[in-house]
Amino acid sequence: MKKILCLFSALSMVLISSCSSDDSSSESENAVLLPKKITETLVENGKSGSLTYTFSYDGNKLKEIALSDASKSVYTYTGDLITKVELYYSGILQSTDVYAYEGGKLVSKITTRESNKNYQDKLTFVYNANGTVNVNESDIINKQEIKYDTTTLYTFSNGNIVSSELIDGTPMEKITSTFDNKKSPFINITGVKQLLDLDNDFDFYSVNNTVKNVTVTYDYKGAVTQTATVETAYKYNASNYATEVSAGDAKNSYKLEIAY
Repeated sequence: MKKILCLFSALSMVLISSCSSDDSSSESENAVLLPKKITETLVENGKSGSLTYTFSYDGNKLKEIALSDASKSVYTYTGDLITKVELYYSGILQSTDVYAYEGGKLVSKITTRESNKNYQDKLTFVYNANGTVNVNESDIINKQEIKYDTTTLYTFSNGNIVSSELIDGTPMEKITSTFDNKKSPFINITGVKQLLDLDNDFDFYSVNNTVKNVTVTYDYKGAVTQTATVETAYKYNASNYATEVSAGDAKNSYKLEIAY
């Protein structure tokens, strides 16, 4: 889960060790499950807070993710592809992401905020011959596109994102991930895998679960300034879907509880 990495990179930059275990459950090995609710519990400096994500579907297509903080994301499909995601807060539209595809592959994402529709964020997806993907950043101001040197390079293996490298002229940060052989909670949701990096909370692309992330940051000369390793513990049901994700200690920790 991506938020685990962000949390502990920011909090401590230390090695967190853990192990994984299995729950017994009535689900069969071949069950096709969808996450219905995810409860996130975060402890920072001994203070605890929680956030709940509630998922709703039309078949296997994602209709909405509603959060306990009064925000929600609403999903629109064209066929089996997600082409629009609208973010609301307290029922008021905040922003809209529009996705475009060619040959079933995502080629662009344009984000428009209601507060300033003349300024848009754009991501352009470039598929390289070696199987990697560059996601290039630009802005659209008054319908004029301004391109930047900033790109994220994604590398894949066995259906997972095994590394992502932020480059802004020179390398800035590289995240290398190791996965288990169990099922991601999101593996059966139609269309999310095509989006590569749907949001900042969860890894919707990968078919398995991240058990270790190593983040290396660099200065403008390319020298390593910091290395952070986060290891994550999982519990699974009888169908090999993750039911609990955790990392940390009594002072700073992160846990997800996933209900299907």
